[in-house]
Amino acid sequence: MSGQGARIEYREIAKSYGMVQALTPTTLDIEPGEFFSIIGPSGSGKTTLLGVTAGYIPPTGGEILIDGRNIVGVPPFQRNIGMVFQNYALFPHMSVGDNVGFALKMRGVSKAEMAERVARMLDLVRLGDMANRKPSQLSGGQQQRVALARAAVYDPLLLLMDEPLSALDKNLREAMQDEIKQFQAALGSTVLYVTHDQAEAAAMSHRIAIMNHGRVAQVGSPRDLYEHPVDRFVASFLGEANLFDLKEIAAHGNGARAVTAEGFVLHSAMAPNGAAQCACVRPESVNVSDRPVDADNSLEGRIVDATYTAGSLRYRIEVAPDVILTKRTPSVRGEALMPEGTSVYVSWRAEDTLLVNDD
Repeated sequence: MSGQGARIEYREIAKSYGMVQALTPTTLDIEPGEFFSIIGPSGSGKTTLLGVTAGYIPPTGGEILIDGRNIVGVPPFQRNIGMVFQNYALFPHMSVGDNVGFALKMRGVSKAEMAERVARMLDLVRLGDMANRKPSQLSGGQQQRVALARAAVYDPLLLLMDEPLSALDKNLREAMQDEIKQFQAALGSTVLYVTHDQAEAAAMSHRIAIMNHGRVAQVGSPRDLYEHPVDRFVASFLGEANLFDLKEIAAHGNGARAVTAEGFVLHSAMAPNGAAQCACVRPESVNVSDRPVDADNSLEGRIVDATYTAGSLRYRIEVAPDVILTKRTPSVRGEALMPEGTSVYVSWRAEDTLLVNDD
């Protein structure tokens, strides 16, 4: 990270609509030049946090500091924040160049400087030869790049992005993820990115905040959130998770021994913390064999679904009534799927049994 972007500090920022608290008092820091994403289900508060930052939703309490300056109460157009919308919001009657330069024109920038800055931004998004085209003459990905250039042309302290890729098809969306990462790295800007797509956030972000019921459930790097979730919600929201309800848990050696609601005995390398009531095992940590294996954790089951998808094998294995585990692994060329109905043994290491709190 270049550190050229703004530092953002939320201090007990909150938003209520009558008796409904859309955003509980939230304290959060975003570092200069960081690509920071917010994810969560509908109604979790992520769009509210973006709105109070942009200034079009007035908070009911708290402060937002940009490089130490409290911007609560400052009109949106005076916050020096760039915004990239879900629907691009380009002016259809204007050329690409005029769209990018519109914010500069409204700020009274001279024609010579405006032309120079517009050309620089269009070159940065590889649209330098399309300045005279109308938005209708561009593809969806090109329109998105115009929206990026327009948001950044006046060197804002912070770029806000509200699900900017949701209107694109899967392949283009994945290509645009790389485009946006390269764009942000070239600018050195701080980015606050809101999306409902967990994989998108994980692929692009330095850190992620997962929100639920108007609060931040956990903040961390994509890897930290996946490998060390604090509760059942985080474990299940970011990627797939095999979850077991626990009725007993006790220290065992350097880790823990737990008994699930179904009576399975599980071993974990994590020491019990007195609060964990759930065990999580990620699908890629599970091994499947047609014969018993010597492992820290082993259960008998039956394959109820076997699927090949884009270079990976995915099994669903019933180990008890209404208890189905998922196993996912990269496929080897020519490897056959084990047929549905096959009796198997699933196993995993104690290090892969994560003990987490209930929501």
